[in-house]
Amino acid sequence: MDLQTKVFLQKCFSTYYRQARIALPPLFKRREWGFIFFDPAYPKLVMRRHKAFGSQSELITHIRATTPAHAYYSAACYKYPSAMRMQDKQWNGADFIFDLDADKVLSGVADSYDVALRQVKLETVKLIDFLIRDFDFDYDEIAIVFSGGRGYHVHLRSSKVFQLGSHERREVANYLTGNGIEAEYVMAQLGAVKQKTDATCWEKRITQWMVQYFKRLGTIRAEDAIGELSAIKHVGAKRARDTITALSEGFSAHSLMNSRLLPQNAWKNIIRLAISSISARIDVPVTADTKRLIRLPTSLHGGSGLRVTPLTFEELGEFAPLQDAVIFGDHQVPVRVLKKTATHLKGETIKVDHSTKELPEHTAIYLMTRGFVEYEPRRP
Repeated sequence: MDLQTKVFLQKCFSTYYRQARIALPPLFKRREWGFIFFDPAYPKLVMRRHKAFGSQSELITHIRATTPAHAYYSAACYKYPSAMRMQDKQWNGADFIFDLDADKVLSGVADSYDVALRQVKLETVKLIDFLIRDFDFDYDEIAIVFSGGRGYHVHLRSSKVFQLGSHERREVANYLTGNGIEAEYVMAQLGAVKQKTDATCWEKRITQWMVQYFKRLGTIRAEDAIGELSAIKHVGAKRARDTITALSEGFSAHSLMNSRLLPQNAWKNIIRLAISSISARIDVPVTADTKRLIRLPTSLHGGSGLRVTPLTFEELGEFAPLQDAVIFGDHQVPVRVLKKTATHLKGETIKVDHSTKELPEHTAIYLMTRGFVEYEPRRP
């Protein structure tokens, strides 16, 4: 990235920070802060960390004076957050942080940025459902944030988990991801699909998934249902056809199990499919890390120019990041194209090639931060 592009981006970010209401996390004085600047290393991520601030005005003044490309704070609270060595900070506890990112947690995710963000939103909703239903947390203990990049952060702030260590947090993450749940054990506990009054949360979830799975197969076109079911290992085309026929005759998931139309190995693979579908695909190392730095909500993401946007659960459903997290304007900015691409922001798809000389400000900034274009002011 050339110097004039960095200067342009810093100026745009500075304009935002001078006007924005910057949201600070609870106990911000006890947290470590870190920043990545528009310095010679940018867009490489060189963190300046071990900062602490004694007041809201001091922190906001620092952000406005330095104009970071990225702003972070620690999930942890410390007695001495500005100490240079981690062992000297004296850890007091930490928020639970969950990171859901298309690049890390979704296998085979579509290339489309918009599609990827919709898929990660579904994973975020699944995670919150686990936290509410299985762990009995309240909505007011959960903070949801669009990361400004390719996903969402979920902050769990509760005294019940604040002082849990890395091992305990990994255990929670393993539960959420279904890590360690064996299909053989589930078969023994549920008889595949039988309801039990003392069933665990995961057993209930698997039961409900399987009931809905076979109910759906019974409602779609028979050949499509046969093709989907036969793709599961140990089912095969003939068994799949017989099973779909049974569903058309009124069989339920439980009666299918008792009918022995499908062998036990097939049922185990169906249960494995259920576990994969139900699990929350979080980035486990992030959750297990008790000293993680996380993006500051209401800051700007230096790799996209989008706003790191805090959301309520009610807002999450209707939130459209490529519309609602775009804060820059529509006026034209002169650019030089480095690589051809296409981008979709604010409801408009713009194709960019080497003949492109101007772009709307929001698209220009997005593509500058991603290395597709550079700022090139027109000479008189």
